[in-house]
Amino acid sequence: MTKLADATQVFLARRAPQALAFWCEAGSGALPDILAACDTLYCLKLIGRMDLVAPDAAMRFSEMLNRCRLAGGIGRGDGPALSVHRTAYALAAMNLLAAAGTAVHGDAVRPAGWQLGEILDCSARARWPWYLAHHAWRIGHWIGGTPSILLSLWRHVPELAEYNRLPEASAVLRNSDSLIDARTGLLRTYRLDALQKAFRALYSVRHDPDAGDVGGIAHLHWCNYAVDRMPYKSAPALFDRTWNLLQRRPFMESVPYCLDFDVVQIARTAIPDGDARGAALNARFDDYAGAILDFYETGLDDTYTLHKLPGGLATLHECAIASGRTRVPGLDVPPVDIAKEAHWI
Repeated sequence: MTKLADATQVFLARRAPQALAFWCEAGSGALPDILAACDTLYCLKLIGRMDLVAPDAAMRFSEMLNRCRLAGGIGRGDGPALSVHRTAYALAAMNLLAAAGTAVHGDAVRPAGWQLGEILDCSARARWPWYLAHHAWRIGHWIGGTPSILLSLWRHVPELAEYNRLPEASAVLRNSDSLIDARTGLLRTYRLDALQKAFRALYSVRHDPDAGDVGGIAHLHWCNYAVDRMPYKSAPALFDRTWNLLQRRPFMESVPYCLDFDVVQIARTAIPDGDARGAALNARFDDYAGAILDFYETGLDDTYTLHKLPGGLATLHECAIASGRTRVPGLDVPPVDIAKEAHWI
């Protein structure tokens, strides 16, 4: 156990006691929020402590999901509806559980009667959420979340995917290329410049819209990467934008979180072959990892929220993969390629 792994467990015990008990105590009656449960499992995975997960926790997680309604009507439950993002995250958490030896997708997925029109349009693309058309990062949760769901279903319940005539994820990804602007490599947002400029001005009060643009397309490209659909559409233009973002230090915003993972993962996977910036990019990855480790020396306090931690930890793993390291600095565990193993974060 490293200092960061210990600090992560202390943080989870303080900020997410119900979720930590749910995963680590056999027979636990804890009922955490779905998002907190997924965040906590990801943290355990990324610090190399899946051995702490109780033998019955996976089954209890499937029972928790059965009290909700999964996007696309794919779940057995009819309770409070989970968004595409949270459905993708819940299935991804089950992917991690399956990798650890306990597959429970079949206990949470409805055998028949899926409502695929909720998540796919008539062209077998991820359904475009028009009410979010101004917000590239939020759009990405839908446009990337749908193929992530498909990847998880085809991987773990292929017989149900076939029975319900679920399109192959690779086909949906290919069709979804039409949602990407060929000039920029980004998701298309409002086509009226005045509306988009107004949104970006408001959004910039709290977040950087340029980083949000890259974060949005990253959600879709995790799935393209997972099925080896590379290079991405307009990858050189996308990498140029990402490279410019990486000139900021130490992070994309004031603390490390999932946006940092978005940017680092896109930079690693979108850089064109033979690009002269390769060596400088690897040096930036090492610098990025060092800054995250420095932050976590003191930053896991009560101002840092639980949902940020999986993204920060995953960025450490991503930097290690990019640099060709066999162990993640600060954690001393083999790097996890989370986009390929889980298909979501």
